[in-house]
Amino acid sequence: ASHSLLQENLRGMPRRSTSAGRRASRGGRSPSPSRAARSPGPAKSPKKRSSPSPAKATRRKGSPDTPGKGLTKVDRGKPSPRTSGRGREGKGDSTLGGVSLDKVIPCVAYASSSAYMTLAQKYVVMSLREVKSIFLFYQNFTALFLFFPAYLGWLERFKITRYPFWETRVALRVLPLGITYTIMLYSSNYALSLLSVPMVSVLKNLGPILITVTESWIEKHPLSTWTLVSMVMLVLGSMVAGYNDLQYDTLGYLAMFFNVSTNLCHVQLTKYIQKTGGIKKEVVLHYQSVFMCIFLIPLLMRQNVPLIIGKLMKQNSDVLVAFLSTGINGVIIALCSMWCIERTSGSTYSMVGALNKIPSSILGLIIFNDPIDVLNLIGVAIGLAGGIVFTVAGGR
Repeated sequence: ASHSLLQENLRGMPRRSTSAGRRASRGGRSPSPSRAARSPGPAKSPKKRSSPSPAKATRRKGSPDTPGKGLTKVDRGKPSPRTSGRGREGKGDSTLGGVSLDKVIPCVAYASSSAYMTLAQKYVVMSLREVKSIFLFYQNFTALFLFFPAYLGWLERFKITRYPFWETRVALRVLPLGITYTIMLYSSNYALSLLSVPMVSVLKNLGPILITVTESWIEKHPLSTWTLVSMVMLVLGSMVAGYNDLQYDTLGYLAMFFNVSTNLCHVQLTKYIQKTGGIKKEVVLHYQSVFMCIFLIPLLMRQNVPLIIGKLMKQNSDVLVAFLSTGINGVIIALCSMWCIERTSGSTYSMVGALNKIPSSILGLIIFNDPIDVLNLIGVAIGLAGGIVFTVAGGR
């Protein structure tokens, strides 16, 4: 009976106490009576990790609620809205069909302003040839008025900061640009008074060839096959257009020679100043305009300026509007040309002129009734196609 009672008591004791008693018996100690008599509590279920609340899941590093903590597991797998679709923030450039818009927009702006300037100058000079010097003086004198809103801080939203009207050190660095810029504008206006718009457009396409070859020689990189093909097309187009052009004028071709040569020098000097001088575009434009006005004063003194202005005021209203609009467009084209050189290259900047010659040539033939024939049209088409081939080759 006592043996049966002992077994019943052992069955009622907890297993923990029994195992503890065994360990104690092995070590020569008896289990503690208090532990042996302690009744087992309810079994504890394993603690589950609670899911994070939506507010905690979206907390980010540096927030006021959780300073110093990173993203939770729920938020780690999500791409950042500021960088999704573009990779790292600030590294992606806006593109359209694989072409960077940061390079296309400056080229389009320069091409549009250049095409308008060519047509407006031709329209005014065709009506009054004596206005060439006053034309250029007015365009550059208008650019000087950009100083006053910039000095007052009105143009800071357009990233045009304040600059002094005259600083000798900066003026001496920009002086070569002022000289080449003056020759470029004057030779272009003079050639337009002697040659047709299509002929001037095709001859200007020779400038990119010299600029491309010069850059290839300076940077020591070979020219591609398509670039060489485009050069041949430009030269061939110029020869075909000039072969049957009815306006053979030695002074006109000499003016275009100076225009192309100074264009080459101007592009290389602009690139050099932008790389080494750290001079902003609006400052370069300001000093170019100052030097242009100074260089034109001797030419104006040799002409009867009041008489020319009187003839200009007697012209039709459309001629006066074209004359006045070139002042504002002169500021725009100068800024766009430096913008285009800064964003692309000298050769690309020059070859953009091949694209703006398309509307210039077509509108010149229609508006100004320039004498043309089949060979003239073929030559212009070949020259313009060569410019397009060069642009495509450069994009590749």
